[in-house]
Amino acid sequence: MAEEVCPDQKNKFENISLSARTCTRRTEDLGDNLCQQLREKAQQFQWFSLATDESNDVSDTAQLLLFIRGIDKNFNVYEELLQLCSLKGTTTGEDLFCNLEQALVSMQLPWKKLVSVTTDGGRNMSGQNKGSVGRIMTKLAGIGCTIPLFFHCIIHQEALCSKVLSWKEVMNIVVSTVNYIRKNGLTHRQFQQFLSDMEADYRDVVYYSEVRWLSRGAVLKRFFDLRKEINTFMNEQGKFIPELTDTQWLIDLGFLTDVTQELNTLNVKLQSKKKLISDMITQT
Repeated sequence: MAEEVCPDQKNKFENISLSARTCTRRTEDLGDNLCQQLREKAQQFQWFSLATDESNDVSDTAQLLLFIRGIDKNFNVYEELLQLCSLKGTTTGEDLFCNLEQALVSMQLPWKKLVSVTTDGGRNMSGQNKGSVGRIMTKLAGIGCTIPLFFHCIIHQEALCSKVLSWKEVMNIVVSTVNYIRKNGLTHRQFQQFLSDMEADYRDVVYYSEVRWLSRGAVLKRFFDLRKEINTFMNEQGKFIPELTDTQWLIDLGFLTDVTQELNTLNVKLQSKKKLISDMITQT
């Protein structure tokens, strides 16, 4: 790379060690330095709030994410990932609280400066008795500190509300049709070639996943745009779907597609830094 980018300064790169051990050590040093910078900034916080989320990764290891937002005396606001905690065993409210408490201790953050906590909807997280929220309340009451404000994740609330729009008479047809097209390799390849021959706007349909709350809008939008091509292909396959020629059903499909697209747009707007709770509630 040095020869291609800056051949006249190639000699300066020859003395830099790029062994695996050296790169690992330097990466660890960078991580330690970032933690130290965050620790120094945390000492200047007049108040801070926490956002917590717990989920399993691809290896089924529970990961607890802790985000912090702090403000100093000059009203400078900092938002950072405080810590990522891997939970190898149980994930009770006590386990989550212990990891949260250790993170605050490592950053030398006093409980008395905590003003709010945002959690996901899990019982172990938001439970008032045995959840981490309940543990925090007990901890602060025991040391005589003011109880902070507790919020439920707004995006999660909005996602739960969107599930009310199940519209099974529409979704069942869409999901079964998409599954038929994609579950068999030969059928899937034939469909892709069919779309290519028809010079359609897209070259495939999208799988639907119940746990990925943005996928419904993407699936419906793609299905609606390819509804004529899908109808023709399914008829050629001997799988006649009467709903694809039913005007009322197509109207329902279009309406649900528009609604889910609006929900997806809202979800994306709610995801970014420097979002105030008042603005987020107003948008929802």
